[in-house]
Amino acid sequence: MNDWAVLGVSFVYVLLVVGAAEGLRRARLVSFDLSRKIIHIGIGTWILPTVLLFHSRWLAALPPAVFVLLNLLSLRFRWTRAMDADAGSNIGTVLFPLSFVILLLGFWGAPGGRAATCSGLLALAWGDAAAALIGLRWGRHRYRAGSGWRSLEGSAAMLVFSLLAIFVSGLAVGPHPYAPLLILGGALVASLLEATGRRGADNLLVPLGTALFLWGIGRLLPIG
Repeated sequence: MNDWAVLGVSFVYVLLVVGAAEGLRRARLVSFDLSRKIIHIGIGTWILPTVLLFHSRWLAALPPAVFVLLNLLSLRFRWTRAMDADAGSNIGTVLFPLSFVILLLGFWGAPGGRAATCSGLLALAWGDAAAALIGLRWGRHRYRAGSGWRSLEGSAAMLVFSLLAIFVSGLAVGPHPYAPLLILGGALVASLLEATGRRGADNLLVPLGTALFLWGIGRLLPIG
């Protein structure tokens, strides 16, 4: 499949995920929070086909760049409530695709860069969604984090799913699987950034911080 065909599939996929989540929310089959997490997981997971199928970093980064602009407009005019926060002030929906753009353009040609990119974005997509859903449903042990609150149950979910995300990324994208110590370190970084991020900032901090850690440590130490 050439890059232009993958580009078309990418746009169709994202629109289907957003449309499905918005349709489920309007039909009252899922809650507002769950509809946002459906989008979060669905779009975030698309990073794997992106790095495996595209040949050009610029075409790979085009869909998320377009959605940076569209999400800014959506946040301003409330086009899709499934993508926007209740108060309308959360810019996480803009920072999420922006993190795609930054990582794809910055790490595309770097040794181990694609695996680090996938790790950061999947840690956010899977870990952050799990933390929010499990924290809301089963979070009983709360702790202060910055100006807000987190739960130990949600943070534990973030850690577990970040471990899974980094393991899958190293295995699927390579050039070789990450070492256990590096996986644990990356998951801890992702969890700490998720716990301290506010007003959607974690949508940028988690993928960038996790990817930089995995790529940087992997270059400096013989553990990845």
